[in-house]
Amino acid sequence: MEYELFTKIVNDYKRKNPVLFGLEPDRIPSKEEVEKFEKALFVELSPKYKKFLLSFGGGFLGFAGIYSLDKESDFYLLNYNEIPVDKYLRISDNGCGDYYMLKINDQKCLEQLFFYDHETNAVCSTEYADVFEYLVQVGLKHN
Repeated sequence: MEYELFTKIVNDYKRKNPVLFGLEPDRIPSKEEVEKFEKALFVELSPKYKKFLLSFGGGFLGFAGIYSLDKESDFYLLNYNEIPVDKYLRISDNGCGDYYMLKINDQKCLEQLFFYDHETNAVCSTEYADVFEYLVQVGLKHN
């Protein structure tokens, strides 16, 4: 999903359902903070996840919580990932111990989201081609 369509859907949904956006979002990082974070993590974030962070910050978006670079937040990315990050970067969860993740290939996060099931200890692919699709379908429950 392209960023312009994502923001249009979010803004339309926010206008129709403002109560779901009542919680303060996490702080939006600067481009320099994102670059510094990537260097410390030894991983390049996917372009769309990076765009989301630079535009929205993170935290709650509708029904979904997405991890951010805000060290003061419960959604701080490093609260859910160890350094060095190995094969997957956790970027969200379902509140039940399972995670949505970006696969890492050659120290770069790919766009496709994967799902970790804590009960089976298995990782599987999802229908979400990128973080925008995930947030629209899960966070906004919009098909």
